[in-house]
Amino acid sequence: NMPMTHIFPGQDDTEIIQRIVYKQIFSIMPFILVSLSLFIIGLFIVYASAAGLSFLPTTILPPNGVSQDTIGVRSAQTSVVSAFPLPWLLIGLGISAFGGFMLVATIYIWRQNRMILTDENVVDVDQNGLFRKDISTLRLSRVQDITVMVNGPMQTFFKYGKISIQTAGEHEHFEFDYVPFPYEVKRFIVDLFEKFVEHQSHDDDGTSVAEPQTDSLQADAVEVPASQPEKMGTNRSVPTVDNDDTFPIPQP
Repeated sequence: NMPMTHIFPGQDDTEIIQRIVYKQIFSIMPFILVSLSLFIIGLFIVYASAAGLSFLPTTILPPNGVSQDTIGVRSAQTSVVSAFPLPWLLIGLGISAFGGFMLVATIYIWRQNRMILTDENVVDVDQNGLFRKDISTLRLSRVQDITVMVNGPMQTFFKYGKISIQTAGEHEHFEFDYVPFPYEVKRFIVDLFEKFVEHQSHDDDGTSVAEPQTDSLQADAVEVPASQPEKMGTNRSVPTVDNDDTFPIPQP
C-alpha cells in the first residue's frame, strides 16, 4: 500500500491508511427523503406560480382581516387592497434552495463520518453537524475483542450492522454503527491486529523472522558429535551374504 496524505489529525508520517469505511446509506435516508421532498415541492411552487395556476392563494390578510381568497375565491367583505400579495415565485425558490442545501449538507456529513483503519490505529471520525467533529483513536495493541451485531431483517438483507471493539484503555468500548459488511470489516481488523503484533515483536527482538531460524540451525550443526555421520552410515541396510552360499569364480 502506498502512503496517503494526512486525512485525520494526529496521523504519523509513516502511518499508512489501509481502509476507509463509510456508514451505510440508510443512516441518512430520512434526511435525504426530506430534503428531496422540499426541493421538489419548491420547484412545483415555482412552476405553478409561473404558470398562473389558480389553486395558489394570491393574497393574505393582515391580522384584523376577514377570510378572503386564500383558496382562490374572493370574499365580498374584504378588499384586496388591504391584503398582502404572496410572492410564490420567491417562496418556491427559497424552499428549493433550502432543500438543496439540506441535501448537500447531509451528504457532506455522511462522508465525514467514517472509520479509518491504518497499520497502527483504528480511528473513529464523528461529524456532528457542519461545524463540529469528534475524532477518537484506538491503538491496535489495545484491541481485546471485536463483536458484530446485526439486528432485524433490514440489516440482515442489506448486510450492515454495528461493530463494538472492547479495549484495554479508558474507553471500554468503541462502537461503529451502520457499518457495511461488518463481518468482513471485523476480519480485516483482526488481520491488521495480527500484523501489528507481529511487527512489534520483531522490532522488540531486533531480528527478522528468518534470522532466529538460521541461528538455530547453525547451533544444531555445532552440537552434532563427530561420530554421528559414521553411525548413520552403519545403520544403512546393506545386502548380507550367507556363509553357506557359494559364488562361482570365473576361470581365466
